[in-house]
Amino acid sequence: MLEDDETALHCASARGHIECVQCLVESGASVDSQDQNGQTALHLALRRSHIDIALYLISKECDMNICDANADTPIHIACRLGLNSVVQMLCHLGAEVDCVNANGETPLHIAAKEGHIEIVRCLCFVGASTQAKNKDGLTPEIVAITKEQPLIAQLLAKIKNESARTDFVDQLCPAETPLRRIKLKIFGNSQSGKTRMIQSLQGQGMIGNLINAVSRRFSDNNSQTSPSKVASDEGIHSCASSSASTDSSDRHWPLSRPTHSSYTKGIDVMPITLSTGDEFSVWEFGGYDSYHVCYDHFVGNTDCIHIITIRADDATEIQYRQALYWMNFLKGRVTPSEPIGHRGIVARRSKVVIVATHSSQSVLNGCEKTSDGYYTNSDAEAMMKTIRLRFETHFDVFERLMFIESTNNNCPGLKMFKEYLKVTREELLGRLQRPLVLLDACITYLSTLRKRYQAFPVITWLHFTNLIRDEVNPLASDSHCQSLIHQLQLIGEVVYLRDETAEIDYVVITPEWLGTHIMGTLLSADFLAQCRESGCYSPDDFTSIFPEISEPTDLTNILATLHHEITVGTKIRSLLSRTPFPSFPFRLRIFLQRKRTDCLCSPLDASENESNIVYEFPAFLFSEPPRDVWSKDKSNYVYGGMRILPMRGMESTLQSTFPRLQVAMRNQLHDYRDPCEVSLQQWQGISKLTSNKMEAIVRLNGDAVEIQVRGPPKMAPSCIYFLEDIAGVVEQTTTEIAPGISLERHFLSPKHLKEHVSNPANFPPEIIMSMQQKESLSIINSDGEEELFTDVVCFGSRAVAAMLTLGIDMSVSQLTLPSRCELAALLDPPDAMGRDWSILAVKLNLAETLPEVDSTGQSISQTDQLISEWSIKCPETATVGKFCAILEEMGRSDARDALYRTVPLYMFADVLHDEQQLGGSGQQIITSQRDTATSIADSGVLLSSAPRSSSTLSN
Repeated sequence: MLEDDETALHCASARGHIECVQCLVESGASVDSQDQNGQTALHLALRRSHIDIALYLISKECDMNICDANADTPIHIACRLGLNSVVQMLCHLGAEVDCVNANGETPLHIAAKEGHIEIVRCLCFVGASTQAKNKDGLTPEIVAITKEQPLIAQLLAKIKNESARTDFVDQLCPAETPLRRIKLKIFGNSQSGKTRMIQSLQGQGMIGNLINAVSRRFSDNNSQTSPSKVASDEGIHSCASSSASTDSSDRHWPLSRPTHSSYTKGIDVMPITLSTGDEFSVWEFGGYDSYHVCYDHFVGNTDCIHIITIRADDATEIQYRQALYWMNFLKGRVTPSEPIGHRGIVARRSKVVIVATHSSQSVLNGCEKTSDGYYTNSDAEAMMKTIRLRFETHFDVFERLMFIESTNNNCPGLKMFKEYLKVTREELLGRLQRPLVLLDACITYLSTLRKRYQAFPVITWLHFTNLIRDEVNPLASDSHCQSLIHQLQLIGEVVYLRDETAEIDYVVITPEWLGTHIMGTLLSADFLAQCRESGCYSPDDFTSIFPEISEPTDLTNILATLHHEITVGTKIRSLLSRTPFPSFPFRLRIFLQRKRTDCLCSPLDASENESNIVYEFPAFLFSEPPRDVWSKDKSNYVYGGMRILPMRGMESTLQSTFPRLQVAMRNQLHDYRDPCEVSLQQWQGISKLTSNKMEAIVRLNGDAVEIQVRGPPKMAPSCIYFLEDIAGVVEQTTTEIAPGISLERHFLSPKHLKEHVSNPANFPPEIIMSMQQKESLSIINSDGEEELFTDVVCFGSRAVAAMLTLGIDMSVSQLTLPSRCELAALLDPPDAMGRDWSILAVKLNLAETLPEVDSTGQSISQTDQLISEWSIKCPETATVGKFCAILEEMGRSDARDALYRTVPLYMFADVLHDEQQLGGSGQQIITSQRDTATSIADSGVLLSSAPRSSSTLSN
């Protein structure tokens, strides 16, 4: 202890050394010792805003009410400096909130004087006195007025009445009852009976169904105005098709006219109440193909019931294909969460039930009735067994196919279906937090807001919170408002949109306006039949379509806000920032640095002012590329390319994402310093990028996104980065749109690309990974021809090949969640030959962990635990290559191949960020470390054990 009574803990706390503080406290240092000024370690940490240390000391049960020489307690200091999280913690743990300091000030006086309104709300919520007076006889309200803090003064004026404040506080407490409703999200092809099923759930008979359907569709059609001056295009095509066969040999997916005029347009949203009194918010997703491009913004939450409809009178093959499409669609768009359970089952699986509509008596005559009252047949049982087995890791699929006849309210299947909804609703509500009492008042207030903003029911998040505080509850803090908006979304009352780029968030207070009126109109068959084939529109062009919207730019802002922000992985960021090749455009190297996946549109020229800006809508692109879009006169160029496909079994899932990929590519151009460096042309299902003398073509080819790149031989190093950047755009955008899809890279034969073969041979990922395991440089393509790895992946550049870290050298600690789930699904179940996780433990020298791993039972995957333990105990040797070799020894080639397909084929090792340059001949000046790798490559064998930098892959 020093002369001023300052202890080591005082010193460490004042200077922000959190590790020292933790060490001292754990060694027994007193957290309540005071120095000569009466200050504890907590006082000193707060005065210097070391919040982490303050929260740590509070968690160690220090005395929160000790006064220093000025009679300031820790909460006085936190209020003065605006340390909101500390004030909340102190209040939650019962700190004294009405204590006064030497100036007679309470914490509320100080917060009001300093203008910290969130802290004022927090103090008032826990009962701080609003009438206490300081030495000058001033209440906190008067202090706020004198310090020109009008918002705080207004807040304190509203809660002067204790009865009013009690009511406000009560509203911010959890309710005793659960949420009043949950969402039903209904998917299915057109004419699969979705609308009629919803009406039958409401207890309407056939006549009521007919009247409602006609009136609703009539109002929908009236609200949709066709553009007055647009070019007609008879040939309508789309890159999405739910009904398309998995045979994907055609590049274009024709978008036919709807089979009936009253098809669901966009997303219909409506509340319903069953005869049992159970409430639901029903979201009916139209089956028409063009709408699928934007559905990911409304799918992904697991706290709802997903319903897939098929027709009972369709052929079994059609039923299965449609159910499979929508199951894959949902799987791709629902983000899996940890921990991984036994057999690869993820936490919080989504609820799914498959309903066979149009189950007339003639259909049911071909079924048998089970003892529990369900109708079934051998085809239905086989289909449900297959679907449940295939999707059990991600979905809790109801075991029976529900046969219902929507025109018959006494249908036994309908009663069973309602009972399922009731039971599942109670299960979901049981796992959700209780809502705030404020929620009911807010729902009532929303009806007022909808009338006020009827023409354009969208307000900013900041304005929404201000309205809630001004007109509903002035004590609602930021955290209360966040809880409120989450609960409003869960019950289907609002849609929340985030715009990270402009840092403005929006609240759509009428979801059906966005889903049906806006999206339903812009992506309808009528609009697409007349839209400009160039896909380009200015905000003013929408005036005739939506005349009620006074500011068309507001609409285009919302359409350009339907996106998610993408964070670039360490692999790509390192690659882009450290590329040593000056011939590769600098602006192109940041292609992925700031990436957006807007839903429908992107400005053609971001430099234009708002009044002249023109937006490109790739979903409206129907123009065909010119015949010479990829001319055959570049025989002296080097060629390379790949096809990016969804994982096996998830075919047809990338088709609806391609317009979004085109938007993402267009957005990148806005980040370039010199737009002349890179040009982008786009047509239906195809885009072309040009940079310097390099060219790239990106197109939808069946279930794959195909990328081809070519350039002069001296630019071969730049070509690989060009290809990597474009592939990164495709992969990162797809992952953001559909996080549940694992993607595979199938490289294309450079020899065939140069010869312009219509269907070039390819190299599946398992072939390339097997080549790496064999430490060979040549690989055999799908046509049986041998080519060099450096030609296939690196455009023949050995300088680039020297910088690659092979996929087999990646640590197993960096396996993605889908990879781990697939391994768990394969290795967790007992194997007849004993080739499961228990033998794996022995092979990994982890036999001593078997009892502990086995004790977790069904809660956590045994395989996943072993992989994690192995990566911790053997970080140097726990690589993908070693793991695959062990799987091969066990005879589990299925698990090995699954891993081969889901791990990166290679990574770019860290490159020294120095003065490295390419000489005029294209040769790179490289370090001795890469000289070693190059010499090995020259010998014809690329050894995975060659010296390399550590992996830069980031999950």
